[in-house]
Amino acid sequence: MTEISDLGLVSDLWEYWGFSPWNSEGMKGVYRRVTFVKSALIGEVCRYYADDYIIWSHNGKADRQRILKSCRPKPDLMTQRYLFVEGAESGEKCAIRSFLFGFRGYAEVHSFTPGGRFEKRIKDLAPLVDKALELLRSRKNESGGGAPEK
Repeated sequence: MTEISDLGLVSDLWEYWGFSPWNSEGMKGVYRRVTFVKSALIGEVCRYYADDYIIWSHNGKADRQRILKSCRPKPDLMTQRYLFVEGAESGEKCAIRSFLFGFRGYAEVHSFTPGGRFEKRIKDLAPLVDKALELLRSRKNESGGGAPEK
């Protein structure tokens, strides 16, 4: 059985999707910043960012609440999404915090159990976790078991 804590071992997958290793206050995972550019005939109209965190090593509900409380608005940063990967379904719903009624951005905290259902808001992150676990399992199957090759 592949452990969720092993998700860091597929760094090539995370790097391909623009993630880099991340850790903070005992939590571990990956992070990326996505840039959105709005343009028109006259050129670039605006540019803003979204930060995505996939966290697989955490203390559950306590860390989710701490993250949501400690998030602060940052210039040009519209969304801060935190995906907490869990081994068993916790039943926790998505928690969203808006800054100045959303004009200064949002912080979102989501929970996800690999292979389970997920909300539309994380439709780009949850399948990456499933893919990472699938890749881990295939690598473990390739490296173990059979007779040595000659």
